[in-house]
Amino acid sequence: MATLDYKKQLLFAGTLFTLHNLEEAIGFSNFRYPVNLPMAIRPHSAETMILSIALITIIAWALIMWANMQPKELNRRNLLIIFVSVFIANAFFPHIAGTIVLQRYFPAVITSVILYLPYSIWILPKLFRSYPLRNQFFLVMIGGLSLAIILTVALHFFVNIYLKFLVS
Repeated sequence: MATLDYKKQLLFAGTLFTLHNLEEAIGFSNFRYPVNLPMAIRPHSAETMILSIALITIIAWALIMWANMQPKELNRRNLLIIFVSVFIANAFFPHIAGTIVLQRYFPAVITSVILYLPYSIWILPKLFRSYPLRNQFFLVMIGGLSLAIILTVALHFFVNIYLKFLVS
């Protein structure tokens, strides 16, 4: 069995992430939620979403560059697992779920289905087999996904505050 080149896979995952985020930024710049949609919390403005998307993309590339400079392959493998777990979670929520609920295009659903899901389905078993202790794989996956969610929510929060109070 050939081993994965984690450096190349991280660069590929970063490229997928960037393409997805480009579709998401373009999509949200023209997207309007239906006014009659019952939501407990109203979504952020398009400007907030686009700035958050840009910042999270820059952070992702900084992490990829950092991991690819590290001598330990484990750092690259763990980061790749985190990216793939984010890809899977992000494809289903909010993109596919949003498309189903709204019954129309939801920003970035195309790259979620065409890029994220096939890549994740292909690489996830290879990553799983690369861990001698399977519980480590799940710890990295769940811990990394949790950290990514917290980072994303915090980033949206601070960008919203910045645009609402400091720029206006």
